Amino acid sequence: MAHVHTILIEHYNAKKRLDVLISASLDISRSKAQCIISDGGVTLLDTPVLSNSHLTKTGDVYTVTVPDTPQSTSIDPNHDIPLHIIHEDEHIIVIDKAPNIAVHPGHGTKNDTLAHALLAHCGNALCAVGNSHRPGIIHRLDKDTSGLMVIAKTEKAYLVLSQALEEKKFRKEYLALIWGIPTTKHCFIQTNLDVKRSDKTMMEVTLSRGKHANTEYIIEKTFGNVASLARCILHTGRTHQIRVHMSHIGHSVVGDQKYGKNNKKSLRCGIPEVRNFKRQALHACLLCFHHPCTGEYLCFNSNPAKDIQELISILEKATSTAST
Repeated sequence: MAHVHTILIEHYNAKKRLDVLISASLDISRSKAQCIISDGGVTLLDTPVLSNSHLTKTGDVYTVTVPDTPQSTSIDPNHDIPLHIIHEDEHIIVIDKAPNIAVHPGHGTKNDTLAHALLAHCGNALCAVGNSHRPGIIHRLDKDTSGLMVIAKTEKAYLVLSQALEEKKFRKEYLALIWGIPTTKHCFIQTNLDVKRSDKTMMEVTLSRGKHANTEYIIEKTFGNVASLARCILHTGRTHQIRVHMSHIGHSVVGDQKYGKNNKKSLRCGIPEVRNFKRQALHACLLCFHHPCTGEYLCFNSNPAKDIQELISILEKATSTAST
């Protein structure tokens, strides 16, 4: 049986983060407060408030539903999914995610996710860390994006890393194969991004709706006039940010079925392996952050996944042959 609490915001507890307020008001851990929020257990005017960083206002009345028993994971361990572990200690685990695997269960993905594999590797202790559907998950990569991720193994690590991510203290860089050659070799793309009104599974650039997004890119290599290898540096962390921004400037990510299927370069490309690449050629190659417990600044590097490396080799061979 759940317990329902009502919290009235007075002047002394206004302008506070929602997770901090609930933790202090109900005398529960901040990570448990965050789990309750992400599971839809906090409402304002009968509407769920899903943001941990939501700021309270004087006069607001929040209804908080707290489960009677400790939250347990709704997923089971899967020992058949391999993990490529880059670093592990008692607080965190850094992995190099393979392509074509979802980070956690969602629409159309139930059993074979990274979360299932992490539970198998870390054991039941991970169940108490973070969201019950995404135990230990601090940030995520799209299913078809490969590369580096950090996962929290303890409550303290989860709280510290979540805060660091929100305060933009992570450094995240990606390598992307993009169609064509941008005129500007080093550029910042700054726009607002919001959910696309005609398709809720996609994002779009907007004039005023949504949130500010900032992507820096540097062209590292070009392949004739067919494609470029771009290093993309995230200064914000919006859903599909790199994919939307590169499409916005006319140089969508190779293989991107959502944001690049109508790219003129892809339609005219005479290299079938490139034209028919089955996923977005996007790899999280650099991840830097302060260790949540020791404070040590950690940086991890990862080479592109095998299929992207093979694609680069094909492009190099095809474009060098064409130029001779």
